[in-house]
Amino acid sequence: MESLYFSLTEVNPILQCFLCKGYLVDPYTIKECMHTFCRTCILVYFENLSRSEYKCPQCNINLQPFSDISKCLIPDRQCGDMVRSLLPLLDIDEINNEKQFYEENSLSIPKDLRLKLRLAQNVAPMRFTDNNNHISMRSIKTKSTISSMKKATVPIAIQIELCKKYIDSSLTIKQYPKKYLCINSQLEIRHIEKYIETICQVQKPYKVYLFFYDSCLSGSTPLSLIKNLLFSSTDRMKLFFSIMLNK
Repeated sequence: MESLYFSLTEVNPILQCFLCKGYLVDPYTIKECMHTFCRTCILVYFENLSRSEYKCPQCNINLQPFSDISKCLIPDRQCGDMVRSLLPLLDIDEINNEKQFYEENSLSIPKDLRLKLRLAQNVAPMRFTDNNNHISMRSIKTKSTISSMKKATVPIAIQIELCKKYIDSSLTIKQYPKKYLCINSQLEIRHIEKYIETICQVQKPYKVYLFFYDSCLSGSTPLSLIKNLLFSSTDRMKLFFSIMLNK
């Protein structure tokens, strides 16, 4: 199948925040009009308004006077995934900006930020200072492909429930895995099975199996494939697991 090419400048308008004019970071959408902004930008904007003045900064539609303005906002994960796919180095910029904030205000850098900095230390940011002390954008390909976007690492929401129909009655399970997980789409079924075995302390000769209703899923099946084939119209995958003798 032939790949579809497009210029990054063609999609820039839907990737930029109306308030800060930069690329969307942690995008949140207003429910009433579906306009999207950076989470920090939209929350700071509403902080300076009274409840009766709540309006969308882009279209000026009146919003209900919520006691908590976050109730009219929803996270736009699909938009965030698209931005990260097209601009994979944007997160590095945000990590460096956060570090600069702490340094300029003489604050100690939090532990989670120090971990991010170690992971990002060998990756060049999108913005850099040239020889003339001007801030410039690092050159990137002007064309992207839909096929390359599909290969990007994106999170998948998955719901896991115990299937008592197939579980061995002689087993005693002291701890169960979390019911809801947000995981890497590039993982396979066997990785989720291994995670459940670790949490439930399952040992040989028993093994964890994942099911889609009555169909046992192969351990080598990618989660992204299951999402596209079985859960294409929903935001969450729902699978069942059972613990049985490994024959």
